[in-house]
Amino acid sequence: MVDVVDLGKNWVRYIHDLKGKLDRTDEENAMLILADLIRLYGIKSPSEITEQIEKHYSIRDKEGTADNRDIFRFDKEQRFVDYLNPAHAGKQYWVEKGDVFDKLCKILNIEKDKNFHKQIRKNEIYEEDIKNSDWYFHVIQHKHLMEELFGYKVKKDFHKNPLSYFKTFCLKIMGIVCTLEQAKGMHPDDHEALFKQHMKEDIYRKHYVYTPRTPTKKRICSDDWINRKIEAGEELTIAERKLRALRKHVAIHNGQPRYKRYLSSLEKSPLHFYYNYPGDLKNKQNRRASNK
Repeated sequence: MVDVVDLGKNWVRYIHDLKGKLDRTDEENAMLILADLIRLYGIKSPSEITEQIEKHYSIRDKEGTADNRDIFRFDKEQRFVDYLNPAHAGKQYWVEKGDVFDKLCKILNIEKDKNFHKQIRKNEIYEEDIKNSDWYFHVIQHKHLMEELFGYKVKKDFHKNPLSYFKTFCLKIMGIVCTLEQAKGMHPDDHEALFKQHMKEDIYRKHYVYTPRTPTKKRICSDDWINRKIEAGEELTIAERKLRALRKHVAIHNGQPRYKRYLSSLEKSPLHFYYNYPGDLKNKQNRRASNK
């Protein structure tokens, strides 16, 4: 495959002809995918295709994720236009969806009045982060509505294990590239600094009666101390964050794909047009359904 793509007229004609060809080779199919990646993400070379772009490209309704980001940024008045829409078949449920997105973005520290995409940073979201959120209780209380609105099943064990659904929601509904990281074992040497820190602060003796001698027992006490600090709203040290990272969590990736729609201002959003002309909401929904 070529290193850098010349996007001139010859390229446009070549891709157009390929789309009409019935007996394409594997390489020609790969070229069509490359053309789509160039169009959607603004890359100029196959070498620019990252793991994050591959994950994002696999999302079935990428435009829907952009719509959801815009719904989050709409204020209550804008969302209510759809709520009052009498054409029930054309409703987009901006009020109901927006309420979910508001609660989700509190977990992610994403603010409404700033560009959504630029606020996504490398981050780790843990089970306790989710269970302490309004989003978690909303999903439990409105399980069937969540499934109707977003099309993904909320498993029976969500109340115990919310991370899997959280990861799916972030990726498939909001277009945030992330992975579910399983719990990892501990190599004692990697966390000696933490154990020394907790020994120096006399945490083990003061709060756990005794001073543990083995790394395994130290980890149990240190993990519990980390939980106590989280519950108290205290900031963790670097060494404490390193130990916490061994827990199962959702990792929000650096280098989020620059999907073209994400880079547009809210004023240029298709939903902004439908906010001004709510009668066209049903037509928008029908066009998207026909394209799936």
